[in-house]
Amino acid sequence: MSGMSHREKREVWRQRMAAFYDSGLSASQFCAEHGLKPHQFWYWLRRLRNETAPGTHDTTFVSVVTTSSPSDAGRSPLTLRIGSVEIDVRPGYDASTLAELIRLVMHVC
Repeated sequence: MSGMSHREKREVWRQRMAAFYDSGLSASQFCAEHGLKPHQFWYWLRRLRNETAPGTHDTTFVSVVTTSSPSDAGRSPLTLRIGSVEIDVRPGYDASTLAELIRLVMHVC
């Protein structure tokens, strides 16, 4: 990568970030599987997010349907914070829907 222009590096990292969002893996798992240094991964993730001006991306909504049982009533939700977004995760959540929601939020935040 040392012989690449900055523009070429940026494009390579954009492709990597797209692959990361599609993978469903954690950042550490993705880095390990792709031979990436975690500090470089986080650097490019922040850099590419900062290049996107606020309000220039499309908003995507995901429908989330939850079900609860009487035993869930006394349990408190888990609150995830991603940037300025808060997601309450209640008992009985659908893991694949939550994973997709997190990927979408991380992509636009």
